[in-house]
Amino acid sequence: MKKEKTTQTATKVVCAKCGKEYFVPFVADGHRDYYCDECLKEMHKSRKEGKIKKVFDPKNEKYMFDFICDICGEFRHAFYAPKRENGKIWCKECESKHKIEERKKSRKNVILAASNQAAKDSLPFKKDEDDDE
Repeated sequence: MKKEKTTQTATKVVCAKCGKEYFVPFVADGHRDYYCDECLKEMHKSRKEGKIKKVFDPKNEKYMFDFICDICGEFRHAFYAPKRENGKIWCKECESKHKIEERKKSRKNVILAASNQAAKDSLPFKKDEDDDE
């Protein structure tokens, strides 16, 4: 068996957005703009923000949803339809964190007393004179 010769070419280009120099694994013609990996990810992310894409997954035979959470900024590929509130898309993790925070805010302050005397001292009403004895 003959081994095929593999040659790797790398061309040095400058990112059109940030100006960083990097190498691409092909021969660049110089007639178009080239972008580094970080700038490409940012451009793709900004294009997908605020959109929910429904995709059929043939492996699981279910529909999946691709979206970017507006709270944490993470790309999600999930079986559940994300929550949309006030124009923002929420993933399950951010939604549960938000619910926990709302519950904490809505709870009343509870005073736990270690002894009967501490409980009497913490009550908001007047103490009777009989209790002092």
